[in-house]
Amino acid sequence: MSTELLKLSDLAEVRSGYTFRGALEHDPSGDVRVLQIKDLRQNTAIEPEKLIAITWDARTAPLLLQAGDITVIARGDSNKAALYKDEQPVVATSQFFIVSIKRPNILPEYLCWMINLPQSQRSLERSGSSIQAISKGALQEMQIPLPPLATQQKLIDLQRLWDEEDQLVAHLQTNRKQMQQGIYQHLIGIES
Repeated sequence: MSTELLKLSDLAEVRSGYTFRGALEHDPSGDVRVLQIKDLRQNTAIEPEKLIAITWDARTAPLLLQAGDITVIARGDSNKAALYKDEQPVVATSQFFIVSIKRPNILPEYLCWMINLPQSQRSLERSGSSIQAISKGALQEMQIPLPPLATQQKLIDLQRLWDEEDQLVAHLQTNRKQMQQGIYQHLIGIES
């Protein structure tokens, strides 16, 4: 059985984030959180409680992220995608494209995973001299294999296991380095 190959635009709507005028200042009593590129540089998850808050005073209602939306960094060397899983009011800046699934036969986790695969990232045409950027059209043209939902879920589960394994290996390496330092210090202390 072959897997159907579709353009991302066949599976999801793609829109740009909101363009803010001027610098954003944190307002502890703000009613909307703002997702900026810096929030996803070191992190792969969108954590609303760690985002700056603002009071929304624009004339139009904000285009809030919905649970299941995928944000894709539009500028820079890495066009990493992150899945929004929360319900808090969050607006993504214009540094992102927001991908909203429009078909029931694709899981948001799977689509996010596909966008982040190295071969998918390589397929994105980038432009610009100093700061690379992808266009909305390039993202919409990305080819996405569409296996059955059960296969999509298996791939997500498998990736989750690999991620857990990576974390365990990183913890083991950190522990080993700490043990080595302790042994070295103990041996140096005994000999001196």
